[in-house]
Amino acid sequence: MTTDHDAYLARKYFPGLDGLRAIAIIAVVWHHCVRSELLPMFSRGFAGVDLFFVLSGFLIATLLIREKAKNGKISLRDFWARRFLRLMPAYYLLLLAMLAAYLLLKPDDPNTQRFVDGFHIYALYLSNWYNPGTNNMGITWSLSTEEQFYIIWPFIEAFAAPFFRLGFWLVAIVINQLVNFGVFDPMIENIFGAGAHEKEILEATFTPILFGVALAHILNDKKYYGWACRLCGFKYAPYVIAGFLLVLVNIPADDISGLFRLVMHLGMTAWIASIVLQPTAPLTNALSLRPIAFIGAVSYGMYLYHMWCIHIVRVVIGKLGLSQFWLQFPISLLLTMLVAAASFYLYEKRFLDWRKRFRK
Repeated sequence: MTTDHDAYLARKYFPGLDGLRAIAIIAVVWHHCVRSELLPMFSRGFAGVDLFFVLSGFLIATLLIREKAKNGKISLRDFWARRFLRLMPAYYLLLLAMLAAYLLLKPDDPNTQRFVDGFHIYALYLSNWYNPGTNNMGITWSLSTEEQFYIIWPFIEAFAAPFFRLGFWLVAIVINQLVNFGVFDPMIENIFGAGAHEKEILEATFTPILFGVALAHILNDKKYYGWACRLCGFKYAPYVIAGFLLVLVNIPADDISGLFRLVMHLGMTAWIASIVLQPTAPLTNALSLRPIAFIGAVSYGMYLYHMWCIHIVRVVIGKLGLSQFWLQFPISLLLTMLVAAASFYLYEKRFLDWRKRFRK
């Protein structure tokens, strides 16, 4: 008889995860549109990026683990080719379009100079280490963080023995948490001077990605899979964990670094596990509804373009003299969805179809 774990290993698609992507990107668009003080969660839409990170770590590690189990090795060339075709065409199109627009329309603008001077930072995915300060490009720190993960972690999965892989993971988690809890702040300020704690890399975190990687390994192992089922796979787990996260993000706090953010990342990881472990649960089915799954499917493009869509909406609403607060978010979200869908079907899909050449 096929066990639940065998069914999990045979599953090629995880229902509900596109819905979680939709929640993440809607939260991010909200965060950059409005900041309501009605509830604390209305000012914490940035946590959508952390949810993206956990999802990315889980899915990428799962692909790598399964490829190695099936073929005895991981083709780094094929993996990187697939990542390149998924992520870079739209990203570099945006960079080149911005460069042309700035140089042609605003050659003397200070923001143009910042973009030109920092173009190589954006092009090389290094903006999580240094932010050139170009308007509407601050979001690229998260793209850089993920890209660095895609470069480094496949090496670990491909060549490191389990003991060394675990050791690397633990060291990375410890370093990230020392930063998260501010342990390094005094030392960094002594070396780099006052304000050094605001360096871009200290605001970025690899912890949620690493938690996603850990979840992939836990669910891949039959014994640990059973433990995960007992912790996160019971009938009402998706609702219980979602309720816990909802309460957590509504706890008032001026600074969520430290224990708050660590618990939030653990809660997100547990929530994803509960969705994966119950592919036919009502909440999983709700997250898989076509409109929600569609938003998740084009969420990468939405993240790329949403700052520019918000900028356009702000300008138009301002000129019409309409209320920024009530109109900005729904119009920006709709415009972002339309732009991302057009990009996906008219441009990105051509490159996505080529990925079949790099799948065994």
